[in-house]
Order: sequence, then C-alpha cells, then structure tokens
Amino acid sequence: MHSVVAYVSGHGFGHAARVCEVLTALRVRRPDVRVMVRSPLARWFFAVNLDADVEYAACRLDVGVVQPDSLTVDLDATCAAYASIDAQRAALIDAEVAALASHGPVVVLADIPALAFEIAARLAVPGVAMTNFSWDWIYADYAAAQPGFAPLVEHLRAAYARATLLLRLPLHGDLSAFPHVRDVPLVARRARLERDTVRQRLGLPRAARVVLLSFGGIGLQLARVPEIRGVVFVSSGGAALDRAPDGCRRLDQSALTRAGLRYEDLVGAVDALIGKPGYGIVAECIANRTPMLYTPRGRFAEYECLVDGIRAHLAHAELSNADLYAGRWADALERVWSQAIPTPTIGIDGASVVSAVLDAMIG
Repeated sequence: MHSVVAYVSGHGFGHAARVCEVLTALRVRRPDVRVMVRSPLARWFFAVNLDADVEYAACRLDVGVVQPDSLTVDLDATCAAYASIDAQRAALIDAEVAALASHGPVVVLADIPALAFEIAARLAVPGVAMTNFSWDWIYADYAAAQPGFAPLVEHLRAAYARATLLLRLPLHGDLSAFPHVRDVPLVARRARLERDTVRQRLGLPRAARVVLLSFGGIGLQLARVPEIRGVVFVSSGGAALDRAPDGCRRLDQSALTRAGLRYEDLVGAVDALIGKPGYGIVAECIANRTPMLYTPRGRFAEYECLVDGIRAHLAHAELSNADLYAGRWADALERVWSQAIPTPTIGIDGASVVSAVLDAMIG
C-alpha cells in the first residue's frame, strides 16, 4: 500500500481545513492509499473533517505566529518559539525520518512547515507544498522590529527551496522561496446541505437573519453582541472562545456533530459572517457565497492579500476593532445586506486539482 504523509501547521484551523479537503479527495481517487497526518493541531479536528480514517501523530515542526487572541500578535514570543524549533531542527528531522522510514512514504505534502521538505529530501521522495503564503514571508515583515527573525527567515527559505513543487493557492503573497510553482484553484470546504435543512436541525429561525461570529482556532472573547431587530447571532470558534458573548448562541463542535453537520454547513446557512481575514474562512465564504464583515487582525503580511479577495469576491464591509468590541455592528451589516451577492469569478475546485497532482506522483 502506498503511503502519503501530510505535515500541517498548527496555526489556526485554515491550514488543516484545506489539507483535509485534499486528503478526502485523494482517498476518493485512491482508496488504496494510506494517509498519515502529522500536526500539533488536536486530533479531533482531523477526525471530524476527514471522511476516512487516517493515522495521526502529534508533531510540531513550526509555530506560525503566537497570538493571545485572533486579533493580536506577540512578536517576541513568536521569535522565541520558532528559534527554539530552529535550534532543534537537525534532531527533529532525524526523528521524523526514523519514524517514517519503515512506512515507505511515496509523497510528503506540507502546509506549510518548512522542515517537512528537509524530511522529504532525506526520504528521497517528492515534497509538495500547498499554500498561499509561507512563514519566511511573514517573518521577514517582522525582522525590522525584531532582528531575531532574520536568521530564521534564511533557514526557512533554505528549507522551502528543497520543495519539489509548490501548489500555489489564490490570494497569495510572495512565495519566491519555492523554485517550482504551479497555480491551483481555491481549496475550500463547501456546505453539503441546504440552508433550510441546516437551520431546522439547529433550531435556527428561517425568517430571521442569522449572523455567525467566527474567529478561527485561536478565538476571541467578546463580552456581548448588540441587540438588532430581526437578527440572531451565533458563535463558533476555537478553544479561546470559552463561552458565547451575552445575547449570542454558542454552536460548538459537539452541537454540530449531534445535528449531523459540519462547520461549512453552518457557514452556508447564515446571512453574514463576522470574523478576521484568514485563508480558511475567506475561502469558505467565497465558496458558499456568504457575506463577510471583516476586522483587522494585527500585523500579518497575508492580511492585504485576503482583503483584496474579500473585496473582489464577496458582499462585504470592514468593521474596525473598536466598533467590533463596542458592538457597533448594525450599520456595517446593513451595508453588507444592501449589496448584491456576487457570483464567484475564482475557481473553487482546488481540492480535486491538488488530489490529481498527488495521484500522478503516487503513480
């Protein structure tokens, strides 16, 4: 049996969500393929989002960005955390090569831990990247404020340069560290059920406008939501969002599972989403034609690329951090609902395209 190893960044849910879409599509093409996921992200996320059982092992090869919440970046903590991984990179690579050697993987897919490509090279198999940004680009933007990032950027670029192929997603930034690039469509989760079915299963009113608060795997704590006539607020997010804001119904993963739903079904069933621009949620809003109110997410180079995508492909409005926390949402929601919902002009079949590339490599 052929084996494919997928290394997934643990920064938020977006990287894992799109990898799950690709692995699901690959298993449809190649049910004979054994899939192994290695990531610091919690096992439950892969259990929920993969249609077939895969082998999972906790493994941290990068840190992304350290954030106390989804709108705040801690540069010092980020630099220190990745410097610690960088100092152990030889031992980490050795350990992964030893762990995988007996499984005989034929392809390594990574989104986007740089050391994964060093591991693939040691195993003498293709190392395939899939991403719209890379950590060297993000960290390079931080280097002026925190010089400790500079050597990390060099090491990241050297590791990315060992990738056999980059499958470059839309809404991308500078990915010049990768020597071989192929553009692919958007990889995004799409609702599987009709809007009315989803609302019925969750006990959400069909006549009201439903707005979803979504701040990803890192989360955000809001005190309360505003009272707006005819609008119902629901929340779903990461572990940091410990409770729903006052006036808002919490729909956690267990509630969705009991209803036989997944997160993308909820995104497709609401009238608008309030969140920060991250690839996963922007892609899912585009794929499901869900209007989005977005708020700035702190210093993150990817932000402008994603905002450009929001403005091009979604009914949208910007909500400042101050207005978000103060509950001044009504005017922005009205601006969104006054817009026509655009038909996507961007391909959203990236999972099928990427799985076909991997299938060809497996042989």
